[in-house]
Amino acid sequence: EMAGARHFLPLAALLVLLATTTSAAKPKRKTVSVTDEEVVKARDFALAEIVKLSDSYRDMKINTVSTAETARSAFADGTNYFLKMELECTSLCAAPLSPASTCRRGHYKGVNEIIVFEKDDGHYDGIAIDEFPQMDGEYHPCTPSYKGPEKCDPAEHRTPEQAALFLDDDEDEAGGKTEL
Repeated sequence: EMAGARHFLPLAALLVLLATTTSAAKPKRKTVSVTDEEVVKARDFALAEIVKLSDSYRDMKINTVSTAETARSAFADGTNYFLKMELECTSLCAAPLSPASTCRRGHYKGVNEIIVFEKDDGHYDGIAIDEFPQMDGEYHPCTPSYKGPEKCDPAEHRTPEQAALFLDDDEDEAGGKTEL
């Protein structure tokens, strides 16, 4: 009986040690108010990042933030904000479009879970989103994914900087090109 107990005690100690180290590896989330100043900053950063992802998201807005939680980052170098938000957008794919745009017209309204990564020095390091919002309409005619009958007028969808790249060189009266 003593031999069995002698083997059981180290095994029990190992199991306790494993249980405490695995629970310590995953930071605990803390529920915070959706109106908390830091949550509002994280929410605004998340929206700004989402808008950058696609021309379709230019007019994205947040209808509500239903829940907010925080936790230390897994690397213990910042705070993660876990936000559950209802997002809504109507996309017209108005000019100008980004080069190689995949702008899709239509409407989106849905609930998304977003994690905002904030470093201890106060800068935001990025976001993660559970699912990219999908517009319910067709792609814009100037996108590679469009398959409909409308024609694309690329000049209509260029930024002033892009349009300047497509300007024809001036020709002098002798028919040659002028030097720049």
